[in-house]
Amino acid sequence: MASPWDSPSSSLWGTLGQASNVAQLVGVDALGLVSMVVQAALAARRQRDACVRFAQHVELVGGLLRELELAELMRREATRRPLEQLRGALRRCYALATACQDCGYLRRLLLGARMADELRAAQHEIDMFIRLIPLISLVDDSTNSRRAKVAG
Repeated sequence: MASPWDSPSSSLWGTLGQASNVAQLVGVDALGLVSMVVQAALAARRQRDACVRFAQHVELVGGLLRELELAELMRREATRRPLEQLRGALRRCYALATACQDCGYLRRLLLGARMADELRAAQHEIDMFIRLIPLISLVDDSTNSRRAKVAG
C-alpha cells in the first residue's frame, strides 16, 4: 500500500524543503557545512552504506579544515577562491545527503544506482579541493614570509 508521503505533492514539499535548507546554507562556513553534511548523511535511509562512507570522508575533510586558519586564508583573494569553491561543493554534498533521507520504495528502486554515482562524484569533487590545501598553505606561508621581511 502506498504511503501518503510517497505522493507527488509530498515529493514537491520535500524538494521545496531541501531547497530552503540549501538556501539557508548561504551564510554557513565550511566547518559548519561539514557538520551538517555528516549529520544528514548519517540520517540517510537510502544508500545507507555509501552515505556513511561519505560522512566519514567529509569528516576527514573537516579535520583538515580545522587545522587551517580559515579566517586568515579568507582575507586573501588567491586563497579565498578555492575555499569558497570547496564551500560550494559542501553545499551540494549537503543537498545530496539530505536527498538520501527520502525512503520511498519506488524512488529508491529507480534512483539507487544514480545516487551512488552522485555520492562518488561529490567525494571526488571534494578530493580535488583537498589536493589544493598544500598549495593554499604554501601561498599563505609565502605571503606571511614576505610580510615578515617587509616589516623586519
